Amino acid sequence: MSSFAFNSASYTQAGLFDMDSLPIPTAPRRLFTALFPDASACAAIDAERQRWPGQPRRLHPIPERMHITLQFFNQVDAPHERDWLVALQDLRFEPFEIVLTQAELWHAPSGIIAVLTPELTPELAALHLATARFARQIGLPAATQGWKPHLTTLRRADKLSLQPLTQAIRWQAAHIDLIWSELKSQPPRYHRLGRFGAGRSPG
Repeated sequence: MSSFAFNSASYTQAGLFDMDSLPIPTAPRRLFTALFPDASACAAIDAERQRWPGQPRRLHPIPERMHITLQFFNQVDAPHERDWLVALQDLRFEPFEIVLTQAELWHAPSGIIAVLTPELTPELAALHLATARFARQIGLPAATQGWKPHLTTLRRADKLSLQPLTQAIRWQAAHIDLIWSELKSQPPRYHRLGRFGAGRSPG
């Protein structure tokens, strides 16, 4: 039986805004769901990139903002944002291990980036599919195919001499976060709007 379920059980978001007290957006916002590595994995990722020759003067992103994106939408209006928050409360999955194994250079619209790619396990693939279904059920155009999971570890990496990882980097994924990416703030900020998925599905 799949470890993912769509159910009506309530889910307490400890330490987050209550649903009724969330700030109401006045304009569409950049929102994404993602898996964030724990502190130990962040430190290991940062240690790997620090040893790569030709790195840019500024190491961006900072470790605390490194993540694997599951779903991203550049413009989400207030009604869809509220519906997405409500829908994601029904997400359940059993914790599983993320294993970053490869360092690669990718061509992105913003230039060359250095990424770490994970093993695409059945659990990770199923979580991506589940989050796409939750987004689509409230009207967001989530794709279910063509996803290439990755964690961006450096931007402006056009002069970088990439080196293989000294060892695989692992962490336990037990929840996903819904993030508002506020690019207009100085410096740009991530705001966590919700955390979802902890605990296995009932039955």
